[in-house]
Amino acid sequence: MANTVSNLDEKVRESLRGRIVSGDLSGGAHLSELKLSKEFNVSRTPIREALCALAADGLIEMVPHRGAFVKTFTADEQQDTQFVYSQLISLATRTAVERAGIETLMDLETSISGMPTTSTTEFVTYAEGIISAIRNISASPALDKAITAVERGMTTAPMWLNDGSSMEQIKQEFTYLLGAFKRQKADAAEKTMRQIMSLFNQVETTETDIDMAATATTVQNQGLNA
Repeated sequence: MANTVSNLDEKVRESLRGRIVSGDLSGGAHLSELKLSKEFNVSRTPIREALCALAADGLIEMVPHRGAFVKTFTADEQQDTQFVYSQLISLATRTAVERAGIETLMDLETSISGMPTTSTTEFVTYAEGIISAIRNISASPALDKAITAVERGMTTAPMWLNDGSSMEQIKQEFTYLLGAFKRQKADAAEKTMRQIMSLFNQVETTETDIDMAATATTVQNQGLNA
């Protein structure tokens, strides 16, 4: 019975998370346990568990005597979260460079060369797949856990394509990234990934940001070598 409730809780949680990220549920929207239980055709127990999990992720607020509401984030808060996400992905890229084998490089080269540039949706999906592969190559449970935690607290999709960003330009940056992998240049790979993420998500990289990233990299490397 406990496993059944847990599975229902997860399905409800991920469904609601997707609707929050997509904007179907906007900031301030009331999440009624009764209405949700009818919508998902489940008891209120998994609904309550799902709402508690989303509250822990920071996506909703539990207001005493009023219920659950989708949290409203300012533009600055959203950009801060996106910046942290971009930096963590860049750190994962640095770690992946140090652990990538020949077969891995061949797979990356095939994926990057095959990136479509005629459909924005397909292009973003393809890029997400490449970044997911890089996360797997990094093989850092602690870093992956941190990235997942940030993803769970996002109210927008982790990656989207800016109107002013060219798919061809981003694909070229991925080609530069592949070159850094082949030369085992971790610094260059990390910097290139930050550029890729900025082209996707309008996260500006300043000199201060680079210093912060360098400090974070040092801490991460110390953790990996411990």
